[in-house]
Amino acid sequence: MVVKTQELTRKQILSVPCPTCRAAIGKACALLTGALRTEPHRDRKLSAAEAVEPSQSNRPQKRNFAGKPTQTVMLSHDSPERARFKA
Repeated sequence: MVVKTQELTRKQILSVPCPTCRAAIGKACALLTGALRTEPHRDRKLSAAEAVEPSQSNRPQKRNFAGKPTQTVMLSHDSPERARFKA
């Protein structure tokens, strides 16, 4: 799902810091003169759109050729199982 910047609410936009003027979360963007901007910077809107998008955990689980879910296994550096994968 892609969120367009025009569809974001003011609250959603202000939920991320501004990368352009360094305005904090919840604070309005500022001009170089220090006055408040009437609209947030474009980069802040884009950052907010990325933050609003659903996380990757909502995506369907990866499956192997047999249709069964795949598993990711973390091996420690000294495990005997890891030695089998070194070639």
